[in-house]
Amino acid sequence: MMKRLFYFVLWLAVLSSCKAIEPVVPENFVEPYPALNNEVSYITIPVEMDLSHYLKAAEKEIPQSYSGKNEQCEGMSTSYFIKRDEIKFSGSGDKVGYELAGQLKLKINYCPKCQTLTDEKGVCIIPRLFVSCGDNEPMRKFNLKYSTAVKVNSDYAFKTTTNLQKFELLDPCELTIANIDVTKDVEKEITKQLKVLELEIDKQFSAIDIKSMAKESWKLLQESTEIPGYGYLSLAPSSLAMSELKFSGKKARFNFNLGVSPSFTTEKPQLIPTELPVLGTSAKSSGLNFGLDVILSYDSLTSFLRSSFVGKTFEVKRKKISIDDVQISGSRDSRIILKTKISGSKKGIIYLLAQPVLNDSLKLLELKNVDFEVETRSLLLKSAKWFFNSKITELIQKEGSFNYASMVEDMKAEVNNSLNQEISKGVRMSGAIHAVDLRQLFYTANNLLLRAHLSGNLKLILE
Repeated sequence: MMKRLFYFVLWLAVLSSCKAIEPVVPENFVEPYPALNNEVSYITIPVEMDLSHYLKAAEKEIPQSYSGKNEQCEGMSTSYFIKRDEIKFSGSGDKVGYELAGQLKLKINYCPKCQTLTDEKGVCIIPRLFVSCGDNEPMRKFNLKYSTAVKVNSDYAFKTTTNLQKFELLDPCELTIANIDVTKDVEKEITKQLKVLELEIDKQFSAIDIKSMAKESWKLLQESTEIPGYGYLSLAPSSLAMSELKFSGKKARFNFNLGVSPSFTTEKPQLIPTELPVLGTSAKSSGLNFGLDVILSYDSLTSFLRSSFVGKTFEVKRKKISIDDVQISGSRDSRIILKTKISGSKKGIIYLLAQPVLNDSLKLLELKNVDFEVETRSLLLKSAKWFFNSKITELIQKEGSFNYASMVEDMKAEVNNSLNQEISKGVRMSGAIHAVDLRQLFYTANNLLLRAHLSGNLKLILE
């Protein structure tokens, strides 16, 4: 009787050991993850304007000749005629210079004494003295030089201040009336009259339109840019500032500094356009910085794990166990669920939990804290305690490192390609991502979500 009982117990033990493990499938549990925070970046838009068109218009609008007079009863009265040659424009630093040559003729009369008893306008009671310069003889030559300081107001309108820098008579008139040298007085009077050109120059500058250019750029920058395979990048511009103008020859250069809050979405966003803001003073560019969520599917990770572990065999107390398959079936408790099929001395399915950890310095996604899932642990305690010595958890933790360096490089290439393209005729983006840092990791039902921070630069080139 005791012998039969012994064989029966032995038979039950063998039967129990041969029975396949079939734990309850762990419930998939996903915690919501926070949305991307839009980081404010300040990017530079270099602009180069060819002023030739405006300067030609100024040349055309500014009169070729002037005439005028300054009459008074007592003292010196003058009348003049001035003819100019072509204006030569040249910018340097923050100013635009204008040089021109010309000719003039003068008529001067002088009344030593005037009375107003019989005529309120006055009557010269001593005969007037008359002299001239460049009249009935070759006109006298001169050189002029003006300089215009240029700024742009918050309403995008030009504010200019033009000053006469130099007036030089190349063959000056030596004028003497009643033994008095009036040459300097005459030159001073001519200089005074030539200042009317300053207003003409300022008028032409006010016609330069940069607001339309700014509006077009603002509109284009509010549109999203597709990054194939990842989603859509929206810059969301919020502010616009402008650096000081710098001139070189007939070209003006300046920077628009744009405040943007880049965001990344998997679906094309419906954006509400905003109006062009008031123009601010220039802010220093901080480069382009934004967050991007990279989807790493469980299927991709499963392929990696299969290549690493399927076919692995290990021995525990003369019992052999082989890994036939491994699959990520979801996540719970901030760990992924590894559905692992085994054969050998023990057959069936076991479920392991592993915590993916980012090691960004090595560009590795490492599996840490690998352990048996609760239901699997309970079944093994009842039927195969020896399995806990199999070191399968140590094996997965040791060799379960996924190198994502190539994934980061592929992402950089796609983003850089999207940042270097023509967005409309004559408007081109030029940018580059220099660094991609994976900073956070979140779980979804079917994927790992890797939150990356990208930094680089972006320019908008107006051609």
